[in-house]
Amino acid sequence: MDFQRLRNTLTPSGDKLAVVPLEGRFSAQSASEMRQMLKQVIDFGYPNLLIDMTQVTFIDSVGLGVLVSTLHKCRAAGGILCLCNVPEAVSLVLQLTSMEKVLTCFASLREGVTQFPSAS
Repeated sequence: MDFQRLRNTLTPSGDKLAVVPLEGRFSAQSASEMRQMLKQVIDFGYPNLLIDMTQVTFIDSVGLGVLVSTLHKCRAAGGILCLCNVPEAVSLVLQLTSMEKVLTCFASLREGVTQFPSAS
């Protein structure tokens, strides 16, 4: 992950928000790198993450596990993890695993930034 591609902004309530673009396959092969990168973003002081899934072509159970563990890390740091621009194939996996009930998803980056929920 190229940290220069990260975008920081504020939530509607004024909290720090990191927009994290992911790309490619989010699977067992990339999970360790993704987990470490997302942890670093949180540790850097951005507990609110909006993950832009536009370029994600595949996600498996290990990738879902990374999202869930990152969600827990965000919550422990007083923040939230949300997704935006979820491709249809990834959305289907989220539905089949009932993860869409756990992860808030927005149709667009703009919607995610302007409607990002408050952690409290």
